[in-house]
Amino acid sequence: MKRNKNAVVMPNSTNSNHNAKAMAVQSRPAVRVECPSEGDVIARPSYTLRIAATPGAAGVEVAIDRGDWMPCREALGLWWYDWNGFENGAHEVVARTRMGDGLSINSAPRRFSAA
Repeated sequence: MKRNKNAVVMPNSTNSNHNAKAMAVQSRPAVRVECPSEGDVIARPSYTLRIAATPGAAGVEVAIDRGDWMPCREALGLWWYDWNGFENGAHEVVARTRMGDGLSINSAPRRFSAA
Protein backbone atom coordinates (compact mmCIF):
# COMPACT_ATOMS: atom_id res chain seq x y z
CA MET A 1 0.00 0.00 0.00
CA LYS A 2 1.44 3.37 -1.02
CA ARG A 3 1.17 6.28 1.34
CA ASN A 4 0.17 9.67 0.06
CA LYS A 5 2.42 12.57 1.06
CA ASN A 6 -0.21 15.19 0.20
CA ALA A 7 -2.84 16.44 2.61
CA VAL A 8 -6.23 14.83 2.15
CA VAL A 9 -9.39 16.93 2.31
CA MET A 10 -12.40 15.03 3.59
CA PRO A 11 -15.66 16.44 2.16
CA ASN A 12 -17.92 14.98 4.85
CA SER A 13 -18.12 15.93 8.50
CA THR A 14 -16.23 12.90 9.81
CA ASN A 15 -13.09 15.00 10.21
CA SER A 16 -14.75 18.14 11.54
CA ASN A 17 -12.64 17.91 14.69
CA HIS A 18 -9.56 18.16 12.49
CA ASN A 19 -10.69 21.21 10.51
CA ALA A 20 -11.78 18.92 7.64
CA LYS A 21 -8.19 18.31 6.71
CA ALA A 22 -6.22 15.19 7.56
CA MET A 23 -2.54 15.60 8.22
CA ALA A 24 -0.20 14.27 5.57
CA VAL A 25 1.03 10.76 6.17
CA GLN A 26 4.78 10.74 6.54
CA SER A 27 6.61 8.53 4.06
CA ARG A 28 8.85 5.86 5.46
CA PRO A 29 12.54 6.60 5.04
CA ALA A 30 13.96 4.80 2.05
CA VAL A 31 17.39 3.95 0.72
CA ARG A 32 18.42 2.09 -2.45
CA VAL A 33 21.59 1.24 -4.32
CA GLU A 34 21.36 2.93 -7.73
CA CYS A 35 24.74 1.92 -9.15
CA PRO A 36 25.82 -0.71 -9.81
CA SER A 37 22.59 -2.17 -11.15
CA GLU A 38 21.56 -5.74 -10.36
CA GLY A 39 23.77 -8.11 -12.37
CA ASP A 40 26.21 -5.44 -13.59
CA VAL A 41 29.85 -6.30 -14.20
CA ILE A 42 32.13 -3.55 -12.91
CA ALA A 43 35.77 -2.98 -13.83
CA ARG A 44 38.69 -2.99 -11.42
CA PRO A 45 40.63 -1.38 -9.73
CA SER A 46 38.04 1.07 -8.35
CA TYR A 47 34.34 1.84 -8.57
CA THR A 48 32.09 4.50 -7.01
CA LEU A 49 28.77 3.21 -5.68
CA ARG A 50 25.79 5.58 -5.95
CA ILE A 51 23.10 5.47 -3.25
CA ALA A 52 19.77 7.33 -3.15
CA ALA A 53 18.22 8.08 0.24
CA THR A 54 15.24 9.94 1.63
CA PRO A 55 16.03 13.66 1.93
CA GLY A 56 17.04 14.56 5.46
CA ALA A 57 18.96 11.35 6.09
CA ALA A 58 21.48 11.84 8.90
CA GLY A 59 23.87 9.49 7.11
CA VAL A 60 24.23 6.59 4.72
CA GLU A 61 26.53 3.58 5.01
CA VAL A 62 27.24 0.55 2.87
CA ALA A 63 28.23 -3.01 3.70
CA ILE A 64 29.94 -4.92 0.91
CA ASP A 65 29.95 -8.72 0.98
CA ARG A 66 28.46 -8.67 4.50
CA GLY A 67 31.45 -6.73 5.82
CA ASP A 68 31.60 -3.73 8.15
CA TRP A 69 29.40 -0.69 7.60
CA MET A 70 31.36 2.08 5.87
CA PRO A 71 30.24 5.72 5.70
CA CYS A 72 29.29 7.30 2.39
CA ARG A 73 29.79 10.93 1.38
CA GLU A 74 26.93 13.16 0.29
CA ALA A 75 27.08 15.22 -2.90
CA LEU A 76 24.52 16.43 -5.42
CA GLY A 77 21.61 15.01 -3.40
CA LEU A 78 23.01 11.46 -3.54
CA TRP A 79 25.39 9.39 -1.43
CA TRP A 80 28.64 7.93 -2.77
CA TYR A 81 31.17 5.31 -1.70
CA ASP A 82 34.54 4.97 -3.44
CA TRP A 83 35.44 1.28 -3.42
CA ASN A 84 39.03 0.20 -4.14
CA GLY A 85 41.09 -2.96 -4.07
CA PHE A 86 38.28 -5.44 -4.59
CA GLU A 87 38.68 -8.88 -6.12
CA ASN A 88 37.18 -10.32 -9.31
CA GLY A 89 34.01 -12.32 -8.83
CA ALA A 90 30.55 -12.01 -7.31
CA HIS A 91 29.77 -9.25 -4.78
CA GLU A 92 26.79 -7.90 -2.85
CA VAL A 93 26.16 -4.47 -1.38
CA VAL A 94 23.53 -3.31 1.10
CA ALA A 95 23.01 0.35 2.02
CA ARG A 96 21.42 1.74 5.15
CA THR A 97 20.25 5.19 6.08
CA ARG A 98 19.95 6.77 9.49
CA MET A 99 17.35 9.41 10.20
CA GLY A 100 17.65 12.08 12.90
CA ASP A 101 15.36 10.14 15.25
CA GLY A 102 17.72 7.14 15.26
CA LEU A 103 15.62 5.08 12.85
CA SER A 104 17.73 2.94 10.51
CA ILE A 105 16.47 1.37 7.25
CA ASN A 106 18.36 -1.11 5.04
CA SER A 107 18.12 -1.35 1.26
CA ALA A 108 17.48 -4.52 -0.65
CA PRO A 109 20.75 -6.32 -1.43
CA ARG A 110 22.27 -5.56 -4.83
CA ARG A 111 24.27 -8.34 -6.50
CA PHE A 112 26.90 -7.66 -9.14
CA SER A 113 30.33 -8.88 -10.16
CA ALA A 114 33.78 -7.49 -10.86
CA ALA A 115 36.05 -8.44 -13.74
